[in-house]
Amino acid sequence: MKTLVYTGVGSVQLEERPHPGDPAEGELLVRVRVCGVCGSDVTDWYMLPRAPLVLGHEPAGEVVAVGAGVTAFQVGDRVALHHHMPCLVCEVCRRGAYTNCPQFKQTRLYPAGMAEYVRVPREIVAGDVLKLPDHLPYEAGALIEPIACCVRALDRAHVQGGDSVVIIGAGFNGIVLGLLAPHWGADRVAILDRVPSRLARAEALGMSIFNVDTPDYQGQVRDWAGGSGAGVVIVTPSKTPVIQQGLALVAPGGTLMLYGPPAPEDNWLLDVNYTFFKEITVTSSYSASPYDTRRTLSLLANGVLDYRNLITHRFPLDQADQAWHMTKAAGDSLKIVVEMP
Repeated sequence: MKTLVYTGVGSVQLEERPHPGDPAEGELLVRVRVCGVCGSDVTDWYMLPRAPLVLGHEPAGEVVAVGAGVTAFQVGDRVALHHHMPCLVCEVCRRGAYTNCPQFKQTRLYPAGMAEYVRVPREIVAGDVLKLPDHLPYEAGALIEPIACCVRALDRAHVQGGDSVVIIGAGFNGIVLGLLAPHWGADRVAILDRVPSRLARAEALGMSIFNVDTPDYQGQVRDWAGGSGAGVVIVTPSKTPVIQQGLALVAPGGTLMLYGPPAPEDNWLLDVNYTFFKEITVTSSYSASPYDTRRTLSLLANGVLDYRNLITHRFPLDQADQAWHMTKAAGDSLKIVVEMP
């Protein structure tokens, strides 16, 4: 079958890989119909240690074979797939840190989402395969995993009623966070970027916008938030200078959420004295749990979030390399999806 393989820094290629085979007991075989391209797919420091590997962890498709003992799914079901599943019972899970569960890290789709077929292990089948309602297309299903990451981040940022929320970065994650924040209680949302087309999109979707290349944009943002800063600042870029800029925008008693993962060598020198006396909470959010994916499906199914505002480009599988490079360029695109034959 055809797959998209990450081969090295800045390099992907289409390759023929073995079909994943019939599902074992408790497993599913799914024909992938759509798979999204994630920012992590184009992050070389994250991908390189595992290269070469098949890409993709945002798939939706059709069940084509069911392993022994599976009763919740049948051939023909339209499903969205998560690529990890926590055990829900270990000490880490009991603290709600599901994405750090050892089982979460060990489970995966075979070979991965950017392939014509995937085999879904029994742990994921048991806990995080979601049936799509008839009115939601496959491409909406492919958005469940990335949107669920935003749902988890808003929870961990403790967004609450009356908050002003500032989001740095108007890419896919920033836009989704901005659209959802009012449903967590935020009174107002602003988004910061330097790409005019991205700022225009955010403004058209109802968010206040600030260009980070404008002199004294930080003062303007603080004034917009009431003078002392924002109750919650979410930083989607992964560079530590941007994280530092985000810290300067947090109001006393507020929260700084790190959404994008910095590279291992990208250390941040935190002003501990400032952070201590301002009582600023610094936190992060990684991936999503099965509780987050279910809430996301509800948001999409009930029209709280319109998937049609989020997908800007679609490519066939034989042009998936172009989808990858466009995502890596981080230009005018928002979410790019690959459609399978």
